[in-house]
Amino acid sequence: MGKRVTKRFCLVLVKPSHYDDDGYVIQWLRSPIPSTSLAALYGLAKDCAERHVLGPDVEIDVLAFDETNTRIRCDRLAAMIQATGAGIVMLVGVQSNQFPRALDLAKGLHNRNIMVAIGGFHVSGALSMLKGADPDLERAKASGVALFAGEAEGRLEQVLQHAAAGALEPLYDDLPGLEGTPIPPWPKINSPQ
Repeated sequence: MGKRVTKRFCLVLVKPSHYDDDGYVIQWLRSPIPSTSLAALYGLAKDCAERHVLGPDVEIDVLAFDETNTRIRCDRLAAMIQATGAGIVMLVGVQSNQFPRALDLAKGLHNRNIMVAIGGFHVSGALSMLKGADPDLERAKASGVALFAGEAEGRLEQVLQHAAAGALEPLYDDLPGLEGTPIPPWPKINSPQ
């Protein structure tokens, strides 16, 4: 006899694009390069779903969108989550040039009472190099957005469990310590003879 599903949880992963010089979201018919961050998070999320990390009676729907080739509408993402009764939008792989767009998406979702988390290179780098002294990170935290730094392997299920309980932490910060790590030597490049 299979597991009985009585609840659903919707996890929406979005790789934000960025704005051009005139303030328009940059989008293409097809993305020139697929987002490895989005693909990695999708794989980790599917693993969490298969392991039923929210309990044996909760089915996790995982949806992934790359804004560089897909129009992202906050009202539609909110409707997906509201249709299942619970969920979160995670803005993933966000680089520094994409952070303003991520904040705008987060605001549009937060205004619809949708939980939002932002993770990626900007969050990790600002926390590591600037000790978190970044006005954009402060704006995100002040608006109720959770920030995720570091790798998601072995940590994504905790965020999902907190989101399912409606109790996201403001910061998930578990950066690896690199102190004392040897600097890799530059390889000697041999020229062809």
